[in-house]
Amino acid sequence: MLRKLILLLTASLMLTVTTQAQTTGDDPEKPLLTLACISDIHTERSLIDCTNLSDIALRGSFLKTLTQLKKTEQIDVMLLGGDCTSDATIPVANWRQVRKLIAQYTRRAFPTTTSTPVIYVTGNHDYEVANWDNIPKPYNAGDYYTFPMKDDIGELTADEAFYEDADNGSLGTMRLLAAFHYVINGFDFVILNCGKHFFKSAWDYVYSEESVQWVADKLAEIYADDPDKTVFFALHVPFSDSNSIREPSKGIASSPGEKLLKQTLSKYPNLIMLYGHDHGGDKAYTRRKTSQRVTHYDMDGNVIATTDGTHVDGATQDPENDEADQDPHQRDPQYYVRSQQSGEYLGFNPRNLGMVTDPTVTTIEPYDGTEAAFALKVSGSGSEANGNYMISSSEGRFSANANKYPTYFYKVTKQDNTGIEAERVAEPGIDDTYLIVAENAKDRSKLYAVTNQGYPTTNSNRLVGLSVTDNGGKIKVAASQTKALWQLEPAVIEYAAPSFFSAFMGSMRYYYNTIDPGDMPVETPNIVQALMVYVYTDRVELHMKNYNRSGTINGITVNKQLAPYISYRKVSVPSAVRGVQLKDVHVESYDVYDLQGRRLAPQSSSRPSSSRHGLYIVRPHGQSQAVKVVR
Repeated sequence: MLRKLILLLTASLMLTVTTQAQTTGDDPEKPLLTLACISDIHTERSLIDCTNLSDIALRGSFLKTLTQLKKTEQIDVMLLGGDCTSDATIPVANWRQVRKLIAQYTRRAFPTTTSTPVIYVTGNHDYEVANWDNIPKPYNAGDYYTFPMKDDIGELTADEAFYEDADNGSLGTMRLLAAFHYVINGFDFVILNCGKHFFKSAWDYVYSEESVQWVADKLAEIYADDPDKTVFFALHVPFSDSNSIREPSKGIASSPGEKLLKQTLSKYPNLIMLYGHDHGGDKAYTRRKTSQRVTHYDMDGNVIATTDGTHVDGATQDPENDEADQDPHQRDPQYYVRSQQSGEYLGFNPRNLGMVTDPTVTTIEPYDGTEAAFALKVSGSGSEANGNYMISSSEGRFSANANKYPTYFYKVTKQDNTGIEAERVAEPGIDDTYLIVAENAKDRSKLYAVTNQGYPTTNSNRLVGLSVTDNGGKIKVAASQTKALWQLEPAVIEYAAPSFFSAFMGSMRYYYNTIDPGDMPVETPNIVQALMVYVYTDRVELHMKNYNRSGTINGITVNKQLAPYISYRKVSVPSAVRGVQLKDVHVESYDVYDLQGRRLAPQSSSRPSSSRHGLYIVRPHGQSQAVKVVR
């Protein structure tokens, strides 16, 4: 036995040297990892609600993209970002056939049929296949672990998976895989699934605090070994402040879980967050640069400039227009809005819009299609300001909401004991006093000026609106109405050190936009995009790629070649890439032997416990092949 182990050790060491030479010498620009991200397949009801299982089919855009991936990429891992299905209720046999087809076609996109690791993220619509009609069903339509992930990647050990129970009405509870962790080719993938809240309602964008806490604990464990690791974290729904999000309400709802998640991710500058879900409207598809849908955060969880010295855009097809694509967080002016009367600031309390003591940033965005109109985006504490545009709602009360309504600035031109007069301006600025007036959300013909007075009959912290009338761009109010006067101060924004960034995975089904008006066709929309991620020793490159049409369509131009987004960093090369890789095996449990042939305690990773030193032989648990040597 010992002689056999020594011979095996010698052969493995020779193979290690050969592999290292191939990785670092022959092709220095070969990626350490090639990750293909595909999201929001949305297989339609008409394709899956079939009497005969043989008639069930997948969306054409998805199948065409997989065919192109096979031709053009050498992918190591595929990540499906959720929403494999759309709103429908189908029998369990139909759902299993859909799942089987997805597994069959995704496997074909890999360069070899013996290694096809596909990670499935549960989306908000995935559970709807069994629950669209709100009648409890005895099957879990979000289960992509027992098949095919368990077959294609490996079994999750108890400490690599978190389950939670969802209320399934008269049938009791449904056990859901809410979060999990795989190591593939030496790289860590931590996944947060749409869990029990989404099981109840596809539109309840809340991740449970328990599942987020599990993610937080798992990331702390991963980064304890190597704080410079590049780790991939994936989920379906983005944060509400993501770049190019359709509207804040498309993001994770404000909740303890959302706050904990952002606080957690902000600790890890080398983490890359990948998401799907937000694929409606003209902001969704990438037109020129991958960075359009990349969001960079600092270590306090604030959005910062997406590009800097180490996070850059690659070349574009039309560099003369690059200036038009500058970071939106640099473009829109930001102020503190201070009450002239009280000295307090307009802010966003945890419940709603209100007055705050400390200066709070308000972003003044142009309001599309209306002259001299703006949308006021009021910040909150950390990530609490979800749905944070100031609007005039019921009876003129002002609150914060995900939707934008036209808001105008009227500069005070006269203020004495006879009254206050103001006229509308196209560009507000500092050193002047203003009435801030908004169209009422329920009756757009009515105008109200926001005041610093809290609404007295509720504890929601909403603000009272003062009814005003515009006469030829001018407004007059009583001299006593100083509660409606505001001044703008330039915001002084100090960011913490840069941290993680998030990126949209693209969509097989862009919908409700100028290029593809209305809901999407069953077969293939005009614009189909998917994100490719390439990991090198000194950088990570993200390339959003077109998998159908490009050029000018219905007056909107989408470049054929989209500029990549590049994050320069030192990538810790995992042992599975640096040395001899476990051939065609992606598992989490290994048997470890010393040179005497004695089996040590089972290990949960590809390397023995750091408390042991020496030379060991490692192989997948229960197998007698695919051996590698580690120190």
